[in-house]
Amino acid sequence: DHSRRRRRKKAISSASRSSMDQISVEFVLPSGARGKSGSDKLLLDVAANWTVEQVKTQVWLRAVTLNVCPDFYQRFSPDQCILLYQKKGSVCEIYDKQQVFQTLDCVCYWRALKKDVGRIQLVLRPQQLDESRQYQRYLNYLIGYDVTDVSNVHDDELEFTRRKLLTPRRIELADRDPKLYSMDPWVTGKPLPEHLLSKVSNGYILAVIHIGTVSQTIKVCIQDSPAQVLASFFAKTSNKRVLLGIPENVCEADFVLRVCGREEYLYGDKPLQDFNWIRQCLKNGEDIHLVLESPPNPDLDLVQKEDWAQVDDCTGAAGTHEQLTIDGKDHERVFTISMWDCNRRFRVKVLGIDIPSLPKIPDFVVFVEASIFHGQQLLAQERTSSKTFTEEVLWNCWLEFNIKIKDLPKGARLSLQVVCRKQAQTPNSKAGSAHQDSAASPGSHDGKAKSRLLYYVNLLLVDHRSLLRQGEFILHMWKMPEKSEESGSGSVNADKLTSATNPDRVSSMAIAVLLDKYCCPVVLPKSRAARGGGEEAAGGERGRREMPNHLKKQFAAIVATDPLHPLSPEDKELLWHFRHECTRDPRCPPPHVDPRPPSPGRPSLTRVVLSRAYPKLLSSVRWGRQEDVSETHRLLERSSAWDSSRLDVGLALQLLDCHFSDAQVRSMAVRKLETLEDDDVLRYLLQLVQAVKFEPYHDSSLVRFLLKRALRSKRIGHFLFWFLRSEIAQSMHYQQRFAVLLEAYLRGCGEDMLQDFRKQVEITEALQKVTREIKAVSAEKYDITAQVVFQLRQKLEALQSSGLPEDFRVPYDPGLRAGALLIEQCKVMASKKKPLWLQFKRADGSTLSKDPIGIIFKDGDDLRQDMLILQILLIMESIWETESLDLCLLPYGCISTGNRIGMIEIVKDATTIANIQQSVVGSTGAFKDEILCQWLRDKCVSEDKETSSTSTLATSWGTIRVSWESVRNGFPSFSRQTSCMSWEPRERKAAPTSRNSRTCASRLISLFGITQTCSSSSSPMMLNDRHAAADEQGGHRVHQGGADSGPQRRRGARHLLDQIEICREKGWMVQINWFVHLVLGIKQGVEKRSI
Repeated sequence: DHSRRRRRKKAISSASRSSMDQISVEFVLPSGARGKSGSDKLLLDVAANWTVEQVKTQVWLRAVTLNVCPDFYQRFSPDQCILLYQKKGSVCEIYDKQQVFQTLDCVCYWRALKKDVGRIQLVLRPQQLDESRQYQRYLNYLIGYDVTDVSNVHDDELEFTRRKLLTPRRIELADRDPKLYSMDPWVTGKPLPEHLLSKVSNGYILAVIHIGTVSQTIKVCIQDSPAQVLASFFAKTSNKRVLLGIPENVCEADFVLRVCGREEYLYGDKPLQDFNWIRQCLKNGEDIHLVLESPPNPDLDLVQKEDWAQVDDCTGAAGTHEQLTIDGKDHERVFTISMWDCNRRFRVKVLGIDIPSLPKIPDFVVFVEASIFHGQQLLAQERTSSKTFTEEVLWNCWLEFNIKIKDLPKGARLSLQVVCRKQAQTPNSKAGSAHQDSAASPGSHDGKAKSRLLYYVNLLLVDHRSLLRQGEFILHMWKMPEKSEESGSGSVNADKLTSATNPDRVSSMAIAVLLDKYCCPVVLPKSRAARGGGEEAAGGERGRREMPNHLKKQFAAIVATDPLHPLSPEDKELLWHFRHECTRDPRCPPPHVDPRPPSPGRPSLTRVVLSRAYPKLLSSVRWGRQEDVSETHRLLERSSAWDSSRLDVGLALQLLDCHFSDAQVRSMAVRKLETLEDDDVLRYLLQLVQAVKFEPYHDSSLVRFLLKRALRSKRIGHFLFWFLRSEIAQSMHYQQRFAVLLEAYLRGCGEDMLQDFRKQVEITEALQKVTREIKAVSAEKYDITAQVVFQLRQKLEALQSSGLPEDFRVPYDPGLRAGALLIEQCKVMASKKKPLWLQFKRADGSTLSKDPIGIIFKDGDDLRQDMLILQILLIMESIWETESLDLCLLPYGCISTGNRIGMIEIVKDATTIANIQQSVVGSTGAFKDEILCQWLRDKCVSEDKETSSTSTLATSWGTIRVSWESVRNGFPSFSRQTSCMSWEPRERKAAPTSRNSRTCASRLISLFGITQTCSSSSSPMMLNDRHAAADEQGGHRVHQGGADSGPQRRRGARHLLDQIEICREKGWMVQINWFVHLVLGIKQGVEKRSI
């Protein structure tokens, strides 16, 4: 036996040679002997498969053995020291102590340089300076969360991510153009729409350039860049320099153009027609007023230097299976284990649950339902037996899942749910018995008793270092909100995906579980080593057989279905079987495919079809099978159809929703978004921020993409700041993830932006305090007395004299800077939440407008839903503009600035449908359509203007839905979605094929025809708003009919016309809705003003 074992070791030693290599490293020790100049050095041959922690320990032991400065090694420990190396002039820290040494970036760097001996410096961990601590407290104040607090984490992922995001931040700052960043021109790359081009006379426009108190009007070409405009201005005013106050020793290079009254610059190489402000002036028929001034100082955007050493991108990277496997290794040389060597089933021991205060649920029993998910795909599920619900319930039972450890993918989460039901209906079940009911809705078990989800928590089975979780965990669970609480939240489903634990450790439910322990770290390999072409190529050829024509049609039909349409098992099987069709470039036919061009009898799969197939294909992957996951990753590495297809934001957003947790899939989507211009990033920023919730780990490609784009553009950074800060304040489930991203941005945005954010936060906090004081003195009153208004103005006056910032950027429009309060024009609005009606002076001295900046400050409403609807309107408008359609949408400014607080722009001279209806006969005006028709006729003297106003009024109807959220939340049983449109009397009598109906249908079809962008863009928000999800699913058939092909577009138009006919028949329901709205408004004393 002994000889056979020796022969077996010899036979496989060559296969494991790479993992047993020795790496020679010279370590520079932190202390030298007394009387010596320089540091002590130690040469050590490091085993390639040692971890960094083992390497540091070995160096420490060797130094102690050699008696190198014994006093130092007695006072300190290895944990108090860090390892540094130099790469291209930069000092990098080897940060991950669990990382295998041969996977370090420094080792790869030495091998690339063909160095025989590497060099690493062992130094004491630097202490944080008082200045750094003070700066961190300042950042924590702006963030609204202490990112250094690790009391509620069970690993070091938070600190790990903070350090890793330093590298992309430094790279972006090194590449950033200081002048371009300081002025941040707001431009677009889309062609000028025809309806705007028609307003340009022969390609020229008039621009009024102001210098101090004088101005000069010049005629400029719409194709000229700002530099050319400046050159033209200086050429035409060369004889007027003294009159204009321009010194003789300056030229056009010393000046820039800024929009009058706004902090918005015209700068760069883009033509004038690409600047959004120029387009807005053309659209509104306004004159273009610019001010000539010196450029801002880029030094104001300097970034404070950090104490941290840089961490390379290989930190936390796992090795290949061949580097980690135990096969062929002596047990004394095994320091890590590959997960792909673990063939046993995964199991978890549920120890018990504990809660300080038992909820009031009499005569109930509870059980723990344990599920393993990847994204939304259920991989395995088990449950414990049922026991009486007390303050402490113990099970001490193992649950073994029907999935092997080697098949657990990265991003897989263990979902633990405490479910209760009545005592009398307790089923006879054993611990660990299989449970077939869906985990998403723990309804009835055994078909007898209804169950109710009480608490939930998730644990990622593979951590951020790719290490399998081991040992005991005590997890503080989240309470499932009651129905009344849920109706006001709307984000419960997204919250259930979080891997964070409840920070309230005092009163929350805690669950104790035990995972298997191993003698070594168990690592999920990043891949297998590249093999020869034999087996893999043969498998690839088998998967690339030509698809029959009838299956091509079926394949294309599956791909063309709506993103919300569920795939059948047969659909998934077909997609997976012909998976290579989805990833190939259609310009290159696969082997054994007929090279002739397609014909009606021989259809072809175009690049558009193939690229759209990716979300469907990836939905068909069995993520609980390691072989399928590896095959998917190989396919994604050769995703030529995706890379060669045109940018489709909708498809990319589909891959970033809650259904996909694989890092390579999500990175592929982000890679496509890299080509987005800043204007488009702003348009989809709200969805992208929400999509961060669906990332399994804090550090991800999406987080880095958002960080990079925010550090390039102040405008993107401004909105990213408020979107993140609002989520941090309102979503405890994702506080840490959003906080670490916001901190990374604030450390790179520059001092000027930090000061602006500080002013905005101070204004928000001060106004929130005043609002709550006013609500306290008039909480039960629906009418606002003169005394309440007097108290408000007193408080605002005291606030303004006590150090309120003199000016601040308006959060919903960073181009505007507001100044002092116009206290006599401020008041309290007579509605339930008592919002403040505030008027501010314009702080910019170059402004030409005499109107103040009006802001409604609300405390008590979640404005994130309002922001979503307004943002979708902007997306719709951009789609219509590509088809040269102008529907005169005027979305107002709205932003959430904290926990149920926010600001809304006051729309000047606006009115509401309620005001129009009540102006004649009171509340019964809701039943008189002729009132609205007469109002339109009074405002418009021509038919064209009447049609335009009808479109504008339709936009106003869309905004009613926002204000009705509170009504719907107050009356859960009342559904307002009885009819989605309303028609004036003459239209109601007309056939559904009338001009207005056909126009309406064509406008909606144009939305659905652009690569399903609208539906896909809202997919990251679907789990955050259950009402929106229902609305999206209800529009399924319309969306399917809106594909690119002519027949499908005609079917979609026909379906829309049918829906219009239904709405015409149910017009009386809309009238009832309006009537109820009016009555509630009167009852609550709602002021007759538009918000």
